[in-house]
Amino acid sequence: MRILIHALAAKMGGAANYINTLAQELSQTGEHDYLFLVPEVQAPFLRGLPRISVLAKDLVWLRRLWFDQVELPRLLRRERIDVLYSTANFATFFCPCRQLLLVRNSLYFSTLYMDRILPQKTPRARLAESLRRFLARRSARAADVVITPSYSMLSELQAAVPLRAAQVSPYGVDRKRFSPAPRPFAPQGIVRLLFTSLYAEHKNLGTLLRALTQIEAKCRLITTCDSGWEKIHNPIRQADRALALNLQQLGLLELTGVLTGTTLDQLYGQADIFVYPSVIESFGHPLLEAMAAGLPVLAADVPINRELCGDAALYFSPFDDADCARQLAAVMGDAELRGGLAQRGLERAEQFQWSAHARTLVQQFAGVPEILAEAVESHA
Repeated sequence: MRILIHALAAKMGGAANYINTLAQELSQTGEHDYLFLVPEVQAPFLRGLPRISVLAKDLVWLRRLWFDQVELPRLLRRERIDVLYSTANFATFFCPCRQLLLVRNSLYFSTLYMDRILPQKTPRARLAESLRRFLARRSARAADVVITPSYSMLSELQAAVPLRAAQVSPYGVDRKRFSPAPRPFAPQGIVRLLFTSLYAEHKNLGTLLRALTQIEAKCRLITTCDSGWEKIHNPIRQADRALALNLQQLGLLELTGVLTGTTLDQLYGQADIFVYPSVIESFGHPLLEAMAAGLPVLAADVPINRELCGDAALYFSPFDDADCARQLAAVMGDAELRGGLAQRGLERAEQFQWSAHARTLVQQFAGVPEILAEAVESHA
């Protein structure tokens, strides 16, 4: 079979990492031939892999919309593609072959986002997001099978859109990136907190920043989540920027900027506690990375974080900075608690493997009977 992997949106961050990892895994399966449709920046990482061919294009968002609906069907026919796997929320509505759709953005379906965060954006931003939300929901209905990386994501999706069929296929974590080992806690007398993420309002950075001012023990937050990363203005971002500036002046905050590769991995090895305040995610790669690195985890108490971490994390009320500070103090002050969280995290991370994700996709490519969307509603 010939499979086209549509990933033109995978320019950076988790989307780019996903495509690079998926190509590595699929090239080792020995099944099917794959054509990866990717941005120019990603093409060099994929070329040369067995059973993988690459078509590179750079398209802006509205131009990509035209491509998806008009040009891509022609390409599918010309290349004699048997299955289209679209990896970024948006489907081809009149697809000439079987189509699988990866829905990986909870913002299009989250009631929390629409109730609490979206109203604070500008009218222009709300209009643009309304269009994307319409297209994402229309896409989910159009796909033959929807793939989600978590049951939490699927639950939100099912509440918003009727689906033909669905499959939950969790992502993995490359444990070879990390070397977890016993390490001294706060060796210089300062507890090193870590939060890795790109900035967005739903990452809930403000709750964590406010919590820092309420902790008596000496600590410093090191984060890639820089509220100045994008030039978008709304009350949430403005408040986060003011908090960040004040904490930097007090020496409680270090902003690293966007990091990738070994530089990012080294941050995990230098931290004492991983804190994850994000409240809306389809998955949560940083949680897996932190557990694989052997860090104790404190996370916002939302379904996706509990789904990934289970009993390998301590949780705080999502928007309660006082509760966040209280739970942070509990982890900092209890070596036995930290050790238990770290050990359970290592065991938990073992359950998430990229090879299992790739096997699920290969089965779906081959037309293995789909799991009906209703069949996963009972997942706890």
